[in-house]
Amino acid sequence: MSTKRSYRTKPSTFFMLLSAIAGCIHLINGTLARILTIGFNIDLTRTSIGLCKLRQFIYIIVPGFGITCYWLSTINQFLVTSRSARLRQLSNMKLVYRTIIIIIIFWIVHGTPTLIFANIESGTCIIDNSILSMYYVYVHFWSFCTIIPISILIIFGILAYRNMRLLTNVRQLHGIDRQLTLMVCGQVLLILIGVAPYTLFNIYSTSTAQWNKEIEQKNKETFILNVVSLNSTIEFGASFYLFIIISSSFRQQVKQYLYNCWIKPNIVQPTDMNIRTLD
Repeated sequence: MSTKRSYRTKPSTFFMLLSAIAGCIHLINGTLARILTIGFNIDLTRTSIGLCKLRQFIYIIVPGFGITCYWLSTINQFLVTSRSARLRQLSNMKLVYRTIIIIIIFWIVHGTPTLIFANIESGTCIIDNSILSMYYVYVHFWSFCTIIPISILIIFGILAYRNMRLLTNVRQLHGIDRQLTLMVCGQVLLILIGVAPYTLFNIYSTSTAQWNKEIEQKNKETFILNVVSLNSTIEFGASFYLFIIISSSFRQQVKQYLYNCWIKPNIVQPTDMNIRTLD
């Protein structure tokens, strides 16, 4: 997708490309760190203050930026499939570039306090400020990562799908736009599958934080937390497979890419040789 110019010049696919890049960074930052910590007992953030601050900074801004690009692609696909010419005109790359600059600045500013207040205490990398910690737990998580994006994704995903059905009936929607709308709607479903269990567990853990729990109960909750945390990465890791299933155009691009990278270089091209015969 990143090497094909037509994908980089369509607002919806450009947003999806940026969200995929953010997803890769988040998977490396979160999943790899968890594997090293649990499987090999290696956690450099416990000893390096610089890595501690950097990890907290990435953990705040990258998922937020990625999910923001997701719901922006959903809004844009609603605009593209709208029957109103004025709404369709809002879908253009010039506006997209301005929007990207704004959200990058917003998320960098939003995550900058972690570079100041993230610290190592008792061998654990934490945010050493109670007010900021409560802000990230309640305001950041519930507003910017849960309620606002899910509401926008559901509303504009339904509207985009409705527009697609209407335009398909009157044969005004091109095949590529129809596939792109289905890809956006499928991405909405992935996000709901990933976010919903983690959100429900967060509600439970917050409401029972003051309870006296036995060790066995705490171990069960820790296990469930690990499961729902890994499940929440599905929105970043499963997008590629979803697009392969839904979009024939994307499948064709992947096949062409694999052919150019693996098969074509191994094909031996015949060369003309002058065969000399012995008299």
